[in-house]
Amino acid sequence: MLDEFPRLTSRLGIIELSSDRLRNFGVFICLHEFESYVYGVISQYSRIMDDEPKPFSSIPVSRSLNQLRLDIYYYILTWDKLKKVFDELKYQINFVLKPPNALPSEFTHNFKQIRIRMEHLFGELSTSTRDKYEHPSLHPTRIGNLLGFGNSIRDNQGNIKAHVGDEEYAIIRKEHIDRLIRLWIELIDIFIKHFTNKTPTSEILKLKRQIEENIDEIIESYIIYRNEKRDKDANQIFHQILMSDIYLSGEGSPLRQDIRDKINSILIQGKDTG
Repeated sequence: MLDEFPRLTSRLGIIELSSDRLRNFGVFICLHEFESYVYGVISQYSRIMDDEPKPFSSIPVSRSLNQLRLDIYYYILTWDKLKKVFDELKYQINFVLKPPNALPSEFTHNFKQIRIRMEHLFGELSTSTRDKYEHPSLHPTRIGNLLGFGNSIRDNQGNIKAHVGDEEYAIIRKEHIDRLIRLWIELIDIFIKHFTNKTPTSEILKLKRQIEENIDEIIESYIIYRNEKRDKDANQIFHQILMSDIYLSGEGSPLRQDIRDKINSILIQGKDTG
């Protein structure tokens, strides 16, 4: 998941939202920090998914469970920090939107819609869970005659329910991660659409997915052309895939490393047969 996360603020730079350069820089800082904590949330989620004790692993189960509890704790705190950074971004944008302003009305509408959806997402994350972590009661939960503390339940959909204290549980849902990534991409794209001449991120990521999902077929076609001595067709495929990789990297969304390794294997084969 982390390999697929795009670095989108690299596509923006400092946008002239107003005549106030300091305010414009403040918006960029907020976007950059927001992206950092989006990455932080995704990173913690990935760690949590990796914390499950593995059969035949040399790592003791107790260590895996302790790591899980710590990673869930940091996951909740990172979400909380993400929300606070978004609140600062809203403040900066609202200041820019004060009349008179020359911002496109469509941008204002789009930002409002994303703000509402982002706030709904944050609203699904309980602040009481964060508070319980910050001020732990260390009280067990009771189910009938059974007492428990710190236990967690994981399903096969990437969701976890983890006991924090008393009757409070931390809820980790893959849907929250998916929605966050979509909203982040849409947020960046409204700035790209209204203040740059660049291609929307959604289209760049579509190109990236197409290459990554079809790389084996692309390489197979390349090898067929080489074996048939159709060097012009083979070179055209290689040139297109290489230039696409350079383009995607420049837009902050490079191909996965395993895909790049396959592309490099083409170059090595070409040298060996040349």
